[in-house]
Amino acid sequence: MKIYENFDSSKYIQNEVSNTCIGGFDGMHQGHQQLIKSATNLNVNYQVVTFDKLPKKFFNKNHKLLTTNDEKIKLIEKFKPINLVFINFEHVTKFSPKEFCNMLKTNLKTNNIFVGSDFKFGLDRQGDVDYLIKYFGSDSIHIIDDYLLNNNKVSSTLIKSYLSEGNIELANNSLGYKFSLSGNVIKGDQKGKLIGFPTANLDINDNLQIPKNGVYEVNVDLNGNAYKGIMNIGYKPTVSEEKKLSLEVHILNFNNNIYDSYLTVSFKSFIRDEKKFNNIDELKQQITNDIKAINKN
Repeated sequence: MKIYENFDSSKYIQNEVSNTCIGGFDGMHQGHQQLIKSATNLNVNYQVVTFDKLPKKFFNKNHKLLTTNDEKIKLIEKFKPINLVFINFEHVTKFSPKEFCNMLKTNLKTNNIFVGSDFKFGLDRQGDVDYLIKYFGSDSIHIIDDYLLNNNKVSSTLIKSYLSEGNIELANNSLGYKFSLSGNVIKGDQKGKLIGFPTANLDINDNLQIPKNGVYEVNVDLNGNAYKGIMNIGYKPTVSEEKKLSLEVHILNFNNNIYDSYLTVSFKSFIRDEKKFNNIDELKQQITNDIKAINKN
């Protein structure tokens, strides 16, 4: 897979590719996967075209994402496109629909285009699938049906709402894999170690969607090794008065020093809401019960 970054109308792809899948691909969920599978059913020689910054993020800095671009690359790479092209969104934000289509045809050498029915492009989102058909011809435009789960259209927005509700099962089913967060282990306040449950505090990219505050059953990947874990997202009200959100994972049957290590935490299920206990002993008992429940799975 060849990756083109910061792509604009002064650049050209270096190979001939029959099919082009276009979209945001945030989270690379089941709907995105269906789009790609439709392209590969026609010809395995295909490319994925997306943007260096998602339009929603470009116009709203507070917009949360499911994946960073680096994570997106890893997810898309599994589907073996010839090219992965990140268009410089700022460069095309003022393009008319015709200018954008010219770029697809000339710079990206596009013959067949695969998009969702709600795809919009060009200045003020003036371009749509009807415009693509008008420009390229109906035989060249392939409009992919919505991917439905429980009669709901799977989308990045819907998945983020599931995460904000702590509905991990629906989020994972919509993604087609376990939702995960990755980051470096940073020094915390050592409270977990003091109560007998040492935790790794994760430094997570601020642009990413964080699940609802609470306690989760997770899998932990550390240097290619897999572990069971229990994660707390929240403010640790029993042991701290500080109003600072923390993401801490206790890795089961593990007690090594892993500061500055890079961890990936994959979410399996929501266990319970975060709560303030009357004392430390109550908290320790609850954590013990949570871990017993995880070990049964």
